[in-house]
Amino acid sequence: MQIIVIGCGKVGSGLARILSDEGHDVVIVDNDSNNFKSLGGGFNGVTVTGVPIDQDVLKQAGIETAYALAAVTPDDNINVMACQVAKEIFKVPRVIARIYNPAREHVFHEFGLETICPTNMTADVIRSIVLGEENSCHHIIGSNVFSFKYKKIPKGYQGKRVTSIKLKAGTAIFGIVQKGRFIFANPGIKLADDDILVISEMVD
Repeated sequence: MQIIVIGCGKVGSGLARILSDEGHDVVIVDNDSNNFKSLGGGFNGVTVTGVPIDQDVLKQAGIETAYALAAVTPDDNINVMACQVAKEIFKVPRVIARIYNPAREHVFHEFGLETICPTNMTADVIRSIVLGEENSCHHIIGSNVFSFKYKKIPKGYQGKRVTSIKLKAGTAIFGIVQKGRFIFANPGIKLADDDILVISEMVD
């Protein structure tokens, strides 16, 4: 599957490595080539340096044949513009934007864009911990409904890798809230006492 990742920060580089390790054809775009160093030597994808909303840069990244694009830069405006270009001009089937400002999430939805907001997810997790509840939420991605549940790591898993946790069929560890910050699940991540698992399941 050909996937473009916009932004090579912590989230972008982590996402690109995971997708590459899974065998997908990954191209990651960033306007600063120094950021590609965070990908490490094992990254098998392609890097493209340039402004991620420039159509020529996106063409160089292979957007005309891409199946999906994920915009995860620290700039909400860049993310929404990159997704709009991908969806409206190049007709990329699946686009998703990471946003920092939860107050703007409805604006993204008005443009028909799918979003992930770490701020809202972290707030939901903290609320569930404070109240002693098992928190969950649902999101529509494409034509499917996904459930996201937040759980403390099981006892005895401190110091172990995230891949050591066994889940029921049909579920997966989507990410981890570690020291108050959401990070996508990575096979190399070691679990700590206060970590919260974000477990995803397709319910429809």
